[in-house]
Amino acid sequence: LPAFAWAVEWSDPSARPPLQTAGPEQPPPEKTLLFDGNYWGVLGGIVGSTLDVPLAGVAPLGLGGRAAGRFSTITQFADLEAGVEYAQFSGTSGANRASRLNFAVNAALHPAFPLLVFNDWLYDVLSGIHGFVGVAASRMAVQGAQATASARSPQDPASDWRPMLSCGAGVDIPVSARNKSRGWWLTARYAVRWARFGETLPYRDVGDGQFQLLLGWRSYDNSWARLPRPF
Repeated sequence: LPAFAWAVEWSDPSARPPLQTAGPEQPPPEKTLLFDGNYWGVLGGIVGSTLDVPLAGVAPLGLGGRAAGRFSTITQFADLEAGVEYAQFSGTSGANRASRLNFAVNAALHPAFPLLVFNDWLYDVLSGIHGFVGVAASRMAVQGAQATASARSPQDPASDWRPMLSCGAGVDIPVSARNKSRGWWLTARYAVRWARFGETLPYRDVGDGQFQLLLGWRSYDNSWARLPRPF
């Protein structure tokens, strides 16, 4: 020990070194800031569709985008989403190509919504797993060799509007800090869709599988639609 240590009277409390503590315990977040599954928000991102019956001279995968608004209530048991999406199928030869335009409404259920009670990131993800059904006004357009089958020139597109049905599953993942009044979320989904078009198109029964990867912003302040938080 250094020489001065022998001269210190350690029984004197004022001579003892200060204790190092972790500081006061942080208070839990306010109850009003705990994510309870009630929100309104907007989301957008990329979509990709693969037709059940590929079109001759057209790429099997169509890529595009989707933008939508979303509303959730009853502690995320159910949510409603309305949006628009567009996907383009480029041609593999000549002037052939096709496109899909949809104005869609989806309703989703989250069977694991009670897990929000644990107030944890992992349980937020598990409660974000959802199944959904949807309807849409869908426009299918084809051009090139596909259009000539409808007695049109290859330069003129053949198109038709019809109702479309869909169902699928997805998951919502929080990507920003929790226990705030708003936040960013990532949504990944897969849907199976079907529409029956009229005689304007050479292919009437059009089914496809679609994946969606969307980034969304949510506001958790729809207190007017919120049930009392039981936890």
